[in-house]
Amino acid sequence: MTDKPVIYINGQFKPLSEANISVLDQGFLLGDAVFDVVSAWEGSIFKLDDHLDRFEDSISATRLTPKLDKYGWRKAIIETVKRNKLFDASIRFIATRGISNDVIADPRKNEPTEIIWASPYIFLANETGREKGISLMISHLRGFPPDTLDPRYKCVNRLHFQLAKMEALDAGYDDVIWLDQNGYVSEGPASNIFVVKNGELFTPSEGILKGITRQTFVDLASKGGFTCKQCQISSFDLYTADEVFTTSTAGGALPIREVGGNKIKGEVPGPITKKLDSMYWDLRKSGKYGTSIFD
Repeated sequence: MTDKPVIYINGQFKPLSEANISVLDQGFLLGDAVFDVVSAWEGSIFKLDDHLDRFEDSISATRLTPKLDKYGWRKAIIETVKRNKLFDASIRFIATRGISNDVIADPRKNEPTEIIWASPYIFLANETGREKGISLMISHLRGFPPDTLDPRYKCVNRLHFQLAKMEALDAGYDDVIWLDQNGYVSEGPASNIFVVKNGELFTPSEGILKGITRQTFVDLASKGGFTCKQCQISSFDLYTADEVFTTSTAGGALPIREVGGNKIKGEVPGPITKKLDSMYWDLRKSGKYGTSIFD
């Protein structure tokens, strides 16, 4: 890791201390921007192309027109990590609507701002949380319905997430999930959720961001001989589960010991959680689906 972090911004690599955007950037003023996060482990970026495909979908759906195409983003991401001398990294890449000089702006006319930020790898929980599980609160806030803002938009507007997170922390929980408009379990601010009951896995099918790590665990479950059903689940299913875990780019599977004050009745982390998480990290270390940084 370099002692002077480097940021990619609009075609240039700049020291973090010198990287900035205009206060008139629509990403800042209106939260009009999309992003994605990918991670590197032992010098290999995991499923970079899958993340870029999802990012391209967000760009297309929001009608952004950045200068970089998929290959350009890919090349710039690798170079950013390389310049920061990071082998284990969390990498965030962002496209904003850009700067408008008009108070009442036509968003179609702006030139997008492009940013790539690489930092040392971040786990979603500390070591104790990863070993013994964390507690989840079910927020009173609801996930956005698709007719308001489809959860598949991975956008930077995170006020909803931040309010839910603060609500949970103030109540003494480690993290938060919310329900959809029909009362079914949705997702968390940075993770998808899985339930294990009688040896089978269940994960929400609708009203969620289609997580790359989530899909990896669905695939690993099949490879490991476990049934995994993508379906609607309720808070009742969380309260009565044998195991509950979340998945994210920031650490793979994170065991849950308590949901809304209800302690998980089984071992934490449970045997299926441990098995799948072990398979996940073996996959990461194998280099399969990996893009080498320093070749």
